[in-house]
Amino acid sequence: MRLILLSIYPSETMARYLLSSYILKAYLYSYFKSDKGLSIEVLNFSNTSDISTICETIIESNPDYVGYSCYIWNIEKILKIIKQVRKKSKPILHILGGPEISLKRILSFQNSSPDSYYVIGEGERKLLLLLSYFDEKYNDSAEEFPRGVAHWKEGSLYYRASGDSITNLDEIPSVYISGAIGDSLYARQQAFMETQRGCKLRCKYCVYHKNLQSIDYYSLERVFAELEHLIVKKQVKALRIFDAIFTSDIQRAKSIIRYLQQLKSSTNIRLPFIYWELTCRHIDEEFMKLTADLKYRESICNSEEIAPRNRPQLYTEMLKDYTAINCVGIQSFCKEALKAVGRPLITAAKFKSFMNNVKRYNIVLKLDLILGLPFETYESYFEGIELILPFLKSTDHILNIHRQQILPGSDMETLCDTYGIRYSLEAPHIVFSTQCLSEDELNHASKLTAVLLRVLNSPLRHIFFSAEENAEGGLLGLLEDLWYKINTQGEFAQTGLIRNELVDDEYWNDGIFREIPSEWLIEFFEGHGMRKKYVRLQH
Repeated sequence: MRLILLSIYPSETMARYLLSSYILKAYLYSYFKSDKGLSIEVLNFSNTSDISTICETIIESNPDYVGYSCYIWNIEKILKIIKQVRKKSKPILHILGGPEISLKRILSFQNSSPDSYYVIGEGERKLLLLLSYFDEKYNDSAEEFPRGVAHWKEGSLYYRASGDSITNLDEIPSVYISGAIGDSLYARQQAFMETQRGCKLRCKYCVYHKNLQSIDYYSLERVFAELEHLIVKKQVKALRIFDAIFTSDIQRAKSIIRYLQQLKSSTNIRLPFIYWELTCRHIDEEFMKLTADLKYRESICNSEEIAPRNRPQLYTEMLKDYTAINCVGIQSFCKEALKAVGRPLITAAKFKSFMNNVKRYNIVLKLDLILGLPFETYESYFEGIELILPFLKSTDHILNIHRQQILPGSDMETLCDTYGIRYSLEAPHIVFSTQCLSEDELNHASKLTAVLLRVLNSPLRHIFFSAEENAEGGLLGLLEDLWYKINTQGEFAQTGLIRNELVDDEYWNDGIFREIPSEWLIEFFEGHGMRKKYVRLQH
């Protein structure tokens, strides 16, 4: 039996692979039993790769089955690939899984072919059972069709839910220590790992909780072994931990940080950037102190020490020497919005106390907000940003904003009519409008967000704050002035900011840095600050 796992990664990732494909490979090699044996090949492509090239590679590999890990950045391309492969190859069974695969999403696909199977939820055991079913079917000894897998049968979608999930995560072999990931993939020096599955929060816009009833953890021995392998043996430069909330068990998280400190002090290897997700509620002062001890300088403020470039500089320069990048989900300060999505409220006073502790230990944060939540208005969205801004001055914190997406399988998918949400059924499922944000308002807020992040998440931060303090209309007035100036300059007429009606995270975090030069922005802010100061003096 020959299985291809097609791994289509987002083009901006350094790593150039998906962890999910290699987890499945390691798991199947450990547990699949058949007289025929099983051969697995992972094919890695960027989501910008040519479809014909991908199809030709699949066909040349002559598989019996092709497995697809489906995400918002690759699902539309995957559907086109399957369509082309069907036309050009021998009969192949296509197995789709991942966050994009839910019953509602499957029903939206135009093709209801019997050669496609859909793994819903955690995939390791379900894929193993499905392949075992196919193997036994050829020998006329198959058990009943496995639960947790959907397929078309006589024109109808057949599916029986499965409550069987892996609770002892050490059952899953390490993709690194087992060698499932080959040495060539370390060349990019970025790696991914998870230390747990599940989430204490069940936010309605999210699928991170995976519908698991509790959080399950890999053993600390397993986590330590992977950290030692990646940091000491493979010397990765960036390590992203995929846990929904790294500090869901705060004492366990501290044990992991102490192990990182041990690696730092006992080897000559420099620790990589390590990204983990937190909430204000799930960390304490000791965690902050331990995190601060991972830094390579006691006091850091890179944003005031480096020159601005016409490209993103966050991880290469602005966050240099911090080691731990603490990604903190705020999402909104709008009480009604947070209640609607089932997320705990964070008050301005609680946020201030939290940020004061962060400042004391000089650790760095990536603060997350969402544009387009239900009940969020144009005004409340920018009021939330204004609450955060004072705490970013003279720091290297990153403000990270996402334009709301309606993910397949999320609770929000069933609430769109209730909240008057219009969104794209095709990935990446961007929200177009809500009951409280018209399409024009949402698109304009998105463009103002683009110009804000262009200057705030760069070494232009200090000049932005000087201009913002002098702006008569506050933050919104300054952003409107900047937007108007860009919009009326002929030299920017062909930028994505002007040409495209809708811009989102991808443009905010990359394209605008290349299209709106730092030199032009410096001239604008210096002139803006002097002009406003002069007007005040005249009065």
